[in-house]
Amino acid sequence: DIEAIITLQPDLILLWQSGTGEPAWRKLKALGLTVYRAEPDTLEKIATSLERFGQLADTSAIANNRSRELREQIAQLGKRYTHKPVIQVFYQFWDKPIYTVNGQHLISHIIELCGGQNIYADLGTLTPRINPESVLERNPEVIIASGEDETPPAWLDYWKQWPELTATQRNQIFYIPPDYLQ
Repeated sequence: DIEAIITLQPDLILLWQSGTGEPAWRKLKALGLTVYRAEPDTLEKIATSLERFGQLADTSAIANNRSRELREQIAQLGKRYTHKPVIQVFYQFWDKPIYTVNGQHLISHIIELCGGQNIYADLGTLTPRINPESVLERNPEVIIASGEDETPPAWLDYWKQWPELTATQRNQIFYIPPDYLQ
């Protein structure tokens, strides 16, 4: 609601680039408001965005420290998993219909950093709709799901009905609260 934003008289507006339409961005800029658009689709870009936010908010010292800490954590994770076998992972964030992420999504980059390979990395759509048969065919070793809140969704147990799935056989079906990853 652009009118509500104008009423608040913000010093700075931060926009998620793919979450905010081009017309809204142009209108805010035309009104003379300071607008920064970001699309952090990798962990490195999140660190860089933190630095930029710090510059814009005149809190560079704090932002630069947090950015450095994030980069250190990324490096530590990379070292921890770099010599371990790669695990085939299916990440699901919705059930009806079933949605996942492709290899360009931030979540897929995080899976890779932690030693996994997104089984849908090859798909062209950032958040593709898939079917259960496709999951069975790709046969992930691990299934990770998220939902809407801190409570694991009931649909996570859906995959247990297929004992032929490697993830089911190994009891490697996990829930991550959306605030941690989404």
